[in-house]
Amino acid sequence: MKIKKIFFLLLIIVGILIMIMPFYNDYKIKQNMNEATISVDDMPADELKKNDEQVLKNEYFDFSKVKEISPTSTFLGVENIDKSLFIGQIVIPSVDMNLTIFKGATDNNLLAGVATMKPDDKMGENNFTLAGHYNKDKSILFGALMDVKIDDVIKVTDKNKIYEYKVYATKTVDDTAIYMIKNEESQKRGNPIISLMTCYYSSKTGKRYFVLGDLVKTYPYDKKLMESDVPEKS
Repeated sequence: MKIKKIFFLLLIIVGILIMIMPFYNDYKIKQNMNEATISVDDMPADELKKNDEQVLKNEYFDFSKVKEISPTSTFLGVENIDKSLFIGQIVIPSVDMNLTIFKGATDNNLLAGVATMKPDDKMGENNFTLAGHYNKDKSILFGALMDVKIDDVIKVTDKNKIYEYKVYATKTVDDTAIYMIKNEESQKRGNPIISLMTCYYSSKTGKRYFVLGDLVKTYPYDKKLMESDVPEKS
């Protein structure tokens, strides 16, 4: 009888853990996001530039190694966030999004912010590509990306300049559509662009969702201008 009671108690505990795990995932990711946002806010522009200029191994841009958000992956601690990979900040005022930009799309980076997808990605140049995890909670990572509309403003900064983009298209494509992140896409537009990518609800759908924007303005960094929901006047 005692063994049955212990077994029954264990089943209850496991059931409770399974139910609370999604809440833990969201809590842990928000903790990572907040820590990264505070840290990048304190980091000077010259340090961000130094981070961006470092040459990383190809494994930092190997999407096949990136895992979906899971109970295991979210055991990432804020002390393990690699601040040497911070290169800036992205703000999308229309969906109240403010995230740290990391160099390289690794699991750790993508559990604390968004990340560049190509070794040669540069803000304000060619096709600047950023990847982020989708989440049902729209306050987490790229959870609100699908709510971004045509003509919405996207701002990215290296804390030296602010690069302001205007959304011209949203697209759902197959996960094999690598052409979407190539610099030739900006050449077709005739100007630098930004490409923001997330899974179309889940990587299991085999689809990726993109928000695309034209570079429309570049101006000196100012914290208030960066986080303002009003576009900078020409």
